[in-house]
Amino acid sequence: MAGFFRTAMVLAGCGIWMAGCGGGGGNSNSEPPPDLSGSIAIETNTRIDLDTADEIRLGLSVNNDLPENAQGLPANAAVGGYLSSAGGDYIGPASRFRFYRDHIDLYTAELIPGTRISLQIFSSPADFLATDAELPTRRVRILKSEAGGLIEATEPVSATSNLDPINITLPDGFEPGSYIIELSTSAGRPFRYVLSLADPTSVRGFNARYTEPAFVMDEAVVRMAPQAGVQALAALGVSSRKHLGDDVWLIQRGPTGVRAMSGSAGAGERKAAIDWVRSLGQQPGIDLAEPNYVYASMMVAPDDDDLYSRQWALPFIQVPLAWQVAETSGAGVGIAVLDTGLFSVTPVAGGNWHPDLAENVRLLPGIMDYVSGSLDIDQEDTGLRDSNPADPGDGRAQSSNFHGTHVAGIAAAADNAEGIVGVAPNALIYPVRVLGRDGLGSGADLIAAINWAAAQPEIDVLNLSLGGLGPSELLKSAIDNAYKNGEGQLIVAAAGNEASDQATYPAAYANVVGVGAVAGDGVRAGYSNVGPSVDVMAPGGDGSRDANQDGFPDVIVSSWGTDEGGEFLPSYAALQGTSMAAPHVAGVYALMKGKLRADGSDYTPEQFLASLRAGALTRQVGPAFEYGAGLIDALFAMDAALAGDLPVTLSSSPSALQFNAAVTSAELVLNAFPENEQVTVESATSSASWLLATIDQPQPPSSSARVTVTAETGQLDAQKRYATELDISYLTASEGVKALTVPVSLKLGTSPDEKEAGRHYVLVISAEGENNGGVVSQAVVTSANGRYTFAFDDIEPGNYFLVAGTDTDNNGFICENGEACAEYPVNGLPETISLGNDPVSGVVLSTSFRRPAISALGLPRIGFEGYRVEPEKTGPSAIREYAP
Repeated sequence: MAGFFRTAMVLAGCGIWMAGCGGGGGNSNSEPPPDLSGSIAIETNTRIDLDTADEIRLGLSVNNDLPENAQGLPANAAVGGYLSSAGGDYIGPASRFRFYRDHIDLYTAELIPGTRISLQIFSSPADFLATDAELPTRRVRILKSEAGGLIEATEPVSATSNLDPINITLPDGFEPGSYIIELSTSAGRPFRYVLSLADPTSVRGFNARYTEPAFVMDEAVVRMAPQAGVQALAALGVSSRKHLGDDVWLIQRGPTGVRAMSGSAGAGERKAAIDWVRSLGQQPGIDLAEPNYVYASMMVAPDDDDLYSRQWALPFIQVPLAWQVAETSGAGVGIAVLDTGLFSVTPVAGGNWHPDLAENVRLLPGIMDYVSGSLDIDQEDTGLRDSNPADPGDGRAQSSNFHGTHVAGIAAAADNAEGIVGVAPNALIYPVRVLGRDGLGSGADLIAAINWAAAQPEIDVLNLSLGGLGPSELLKSAIDNAYKNGEGQLIVAAAGNEASDQATYPAAYANVVGVGAVAGDGVRAGYSNVGPSVDVMAPGGDGSRDANQDGFPDVIVSSWGTDEGGEFLPSYAALQGTSMAAPHVAGVYALMKGKLRADGSDYTPEQFLASLRAGALTRQVGPAFEYGAGLIDALFAMDAALAGDLPVTLSSSPSALQFNAAVTSAELVLNAFPENEQVTVESATSSASWLLATIDQPQPPSSSARVTVTAETGQLDAQKRYATELDISYLTASEGVKALTVPVSLKLGTSPDEKEAGRHYVLVISAEGENNGGVVSQAVVTSANGRYTFAFDDIEPGNYFLVAGTDTDNNGFICENGEACAEYPVNGLPETISLGNDPVSGVVLSTSFRRPAISALGLPRIGFEGYRVEPEKTGPSAIREYAP
């Protein structure tokens, strides 16, 4: 083998970007096989913008700026692209490269009601762009062709002030058909984007970004293996440890004292901290190790308007009518508000609570302030846990403190003519402080607080108006412990305010009720998350709208406080956020449980979740992906609780059917709940003539049945997408005839050569020796029949990483967020390939614009911003890390 320097000279001889050079070809039978070869598959329904900056640079771009040139997209497509309002030069590490003007991209797609359209955007690191480079403007329009030209089929959606995604769900009245999706920018820096489409039957979101949740540096939360004992911790040489309950411990390395947040550390420091956590998980006696993730409150911002008496949310979800049925108004039900603590006129001493809450506040012996370390800003101690859950404030007008006071007021402010009233005005408030400075809290503190609350029989529901992006198995275990298989405490959490379909924790855990936010018309607030974090919706407000037309912004008014000049005075404020939505649900549960207790029975979290999933507690306001089970309705909830028995519900597995050219038949398994209920499936029909269903009904009737569903595709257009519903009618002994609807979609599929992810740069990166991290060989490949093939010669024996990806914005890095990426063997978890004297062939990778969730990665991928494409050896590493 020739070695690296010969390879480097060959590559350099091909010009800066090696277009059409090396690596992509095969060998004839008379030639020896290549040292390393294989193929890259393209994820189904993947497409690439035809005029990326990479294509423009090479003069290979195809105009997609005009309606007649719009690119066609399949159903559930994901397309990666590039837009820029102007051209210019990159600086710093990308100073050899240019970006080009491309202000508009047009696509065509078949759209139906319920289709979800998401535009996620990504910008190069700050040191690639001039200091005055502004955030880009962008606009999404849905256009339909009419006799007079193109008209807007929906209101256009624009964004300018941040890099948040634009999400659109087409309404029920939307006319199915072929439409143009227009993406445009008029000012600001260049950006990459991923446009994704999802039809109503798709339950999976599309995440195009590696997420970096915040965590406390040099701290880890670990679970000890059975019988390991504390001595295993001592063997690790940690500087301190703290028991969090059960077999879970918080440990620190290095000197004790104030611990920094990951956001204040460089990428290298954050990566080293995660590597330490990863190494802990491999130590004897350690069953699991995780970062000490930081969670944040889920409000959007305080509002200074004088709205303190305008509680539109209560009649909107029929709370006043529910009070007539729930005469006790939640009396005796304990709501633990795990938050910033409660407002107190004397926060150092505690007590003297907000006048709207004082009547209902209860304290328990032991620790009720779990905030520790640098996040703890109370005055009675220095960074320690204590028994005083008073909110210490922070002296700022736009404070993130008093958040817990606002949340507690929504759930259970007393009916005392002192301003506002809560959903359950006679319920008991147990304040537990878990959020400190700037509304942040650590995962370790939260785990300890939940473990404590789980052991308190006085507490019936935990309200967690907080969240973060770091899934924690140890936090999940604490929540499951509190839930106690449905017989313990109901856990309610805010779904998050990122307008994202990425799972947000703790809301996305199975035993947590994740709550999204609506405005005064029942329409999802623009900031509210969708997807796996949302089980139900509740009023959360939207200060930019007056959807209920009462003359005021749709914000949520509740108790608050001020602490200017060190003087603590009770007040009220109007906020918006999923933080405000969650306590509405906690309060409704308190009404239900309080009424049944007064009647000599009880109501459990398991019953609440079963009724919620059956639709008995909600009004239907939109598709499940966006709205979960619907909008919580207090009157409906009381009606369900007083029915005596759980509603008989028939569930379908799978919950939706998706057919294609290869799969035209499927079996639905139908199961009744409660399990002892007998049901008879009477019919399974659809308005679509191509869909047939055959019922396999056991005799005598039991709690389950099966339905075989077949799509007859002979007369269907292979280029169209079809959607319908299977309506199942079933007879129950106790409740008569009921109905179940199963969404069905059909797309006969795309041929393999239609999948396209753009030209890929394939890199062989050394994993050892002096050149560790350096590119030893690279190639440019284009797809054929839905795959890329590659072959490398002159690779010395050793260990290597194999990666490939696009460079849509032409900044010299591949695999950045928003670009297609393939890593061997799995994207996000690269492993080495060992080359000896024999060739290695048949290596298979898969490329996509999708990024794995943190739950798939195990630990977050810190500081990763792609791989540098190197025409020659110019530095020690092909991986450049940047602080966010």
